[in-house]
Amino acid sequence: MREGDTVFVSGAAGAVGSLVGQIARLSGAARVIGSAGSAEKVARLGELGFDAAFDYHDGSVTEQLGAAAPDGIDVYFDNVGGDHLEAAIASLNTDGRVAMCGAIAQYNSTEPPCAPRNLALAIGKRLTLRGFIVGKYADQVREEFQQRMTGWIAADEIRWDETVREGLDAASQAFMDMLTGANTGKMLVRL
Repeated sequence: MREGDTVFVSGAAGAVGSLVGQIARLSGAARVIGSAGSAEKVARLGELGFDAAFDYHDGSVTEQLGAAAPDGIDVYFDNVGGDHLEAAIASLNTDGRVAMCGAIAQYNSTEPPCAPRNLALAIGKRLTLRGFIVGKYADQVREEFQQRMTGWIAADEIRWDETVREGLDAASQAFMDMLTGANTGKMLVRL
């Protein structure tokens, strides 16, 4: 991400997405947009400083993203894949960048995903789509990240949510709930 970019984050109310959006805002994004799976999660994104957010259940992701980012997006942090990736490709500006971190849309699927059907747009738009695993960059950015995050937390500029289930007996259901989006923020099991 570069200062002044418009950033779209899918799965934005989860543990990763909510922090990505806040970090983008604190790092100088011109606009941060998130998608989530309920009206409550969309409202929470507003509280976390997202400029716009939408519930992907409320209609076409492509149309909702287009309305939230009429001038397009520069960066897409992908936690979902599928129709969200397809919508992002449609909205990405020339030389846009995608960090592919997750594929929630297909975790429970028994059929291959139908989207993105517009991948050929990546050619003319000169898009970069790159898989993102934080461990690849940990040694390169650990010190800078710790310094920035410590300051942001101390200044109360970063907030996070946790959904807690009680007891080891709740672990398997907590895992299934996390995969279906029943959590906001990090899903934890307290022992």
